[in-house]
Amino acid sequence: MKKVECKSCKQEIPLIDTYVEFPCPECGELIARCDKCRTFGHTYVCDCGFEGP
Repeated sequence: MKKVECKSCKQEIPLIDTYVEFPCPECGELIARCDKCRTFGHTYVCDCGFEGP
């Protein structure tokens, strides 16, 4: 099983939890966000430097 880390809080997301995964608009790298960070609108920063809400 792959490990999934939230780009906002940097915590590992248990695979039984709800999360979203989408490509970075700048570089295409997959970004994962846990449900909690997504709900509260915490920012994330991709490795390429792109920052999103």
